[in-house]
Amino acid sequence: MKKKILKVVSVVFLLIFVCGCGNTTNSQTMTAQEFKRNMEDRGLEVVDQTSSASDSTYQYIYVALDKEKYSFEYYFMDSPEASDTVYQYAVSNINNIYEDVDTATITEEDKKKYTDYQVSAEDYYCEVIKQENTVLYVTAYHDYESEAKQIVSELGYK
Repeated sequence: MKKKILKVVSVVFLLIFVCGCGNTTNSQTMTAQEFKRNMEDRGLEVVDQTSSASDSTYQYIYVALDKEKYSFEYYFMDSPEASDTVYQYAVSNINNIYEDVDTATITEEDKKKYTDYQVSAEDYYCEVIKQENTVLYVTAYHDYESEAKQIVSELGYK
C-alpha cells in the first residue's frame, strides 16, 4: 500500500514539474485593441489605418506616433502566413535603404516565438517583429532607440 501511495505522489510531482517548468512568458499575442489602449496610455497618438489596407488579409492597422521620437505600426493579419508576407515586405524595404550603409548594423533573429529584424544606423533605428499573425514595425530617431526597444519589450514581443 505504501508503495502505491509513493508511486502516486511521485507521478503527481512529476506532472507538476513537467507542466510547471515550461515557458512562463505570456504566449498570447497582443490584440489590436490592447495595442491601441497601451499606446494611448503611453501618451502616443494612435491612428486607425485599417481602411487604407490593400486587401482583406489586414484585419487591423494601427499607427502609434510621437512625432519627436518614434512610431509603432501594428498589423493584425488574418493568418500567420499573411503576417509573414507583411514582415518580408517591410524587411525588404528597410534592407534596400540600409544594406550599403557602412555605419548601419543589421541583425535578424528567427526565434521560436517570433522573428525579429533590426537596423541601427546613425539617423534611425528600425525594427520589424513578426509574432503569430501580427507584425510590429518600429521606427525611432537614433537618440530614442533604447526607449523604443523598452516599449517593444513591455508590449510582450520579446
